[in-house]
Amino acid sequence: MEAAPFDHAAALIACSRGDHAAFHRLYEHEAPRMLALCQHLLPEDAEDLLHDTFVLLWRNADQYDASMGAARPWIYSVLRHVANSRRLRRNNPVPVSPPALPSPTHVGGRLAQLAQGDSALSYEAVAHAYLHGADYNRLSAWLRRDPNEIRASVRKDLEKLSS
Repeated sequence: MEAAPFDHAAALIACSRGDHAAFHRLYEHEAPRMLALCQHLLPEDAEDLLHDTFVLLWRNADQYDASMGAARPWIYSVLRHVANSRRLRRNNPVPVSPPALPSPTHVGGRLAQLAQGDSALSYEAVAHAYLHGADYNRLSAWLRRDPNEIRASVRKDLEKLSS
């Protein structure tokens, strides 16, 4: 029998009401995956990054708005925000060229679908955002495109994939 999917939105709503048990369940469910991403984004600071992200999630759970999108991506956007803030504080320069991306055939799933046809820009943008914590300004520099063009392309292609 398959377990019911974890309800990230319900957990955030409960956290916003001060429910420590909900926070613990959210941590238990998501922390291992988030730690893996933290180790990729800031290997020397992964545990601190994870800790600070969960502190921010606890303090700002009431800022989650379901009308703006799903809860899990919001949670990961908080993690990327914390990682980017740490990078800026350290004054680490943005690499001139983007890190290498895995081949779409190795990624598979819906992300690989973005690499086909006129969605190649979206594949690069989404993959760099997810794998390297890149925001639209960094993507703009790496992909030599206007941030608004990248944002529009990603939004359009992700909407296609979700339907």
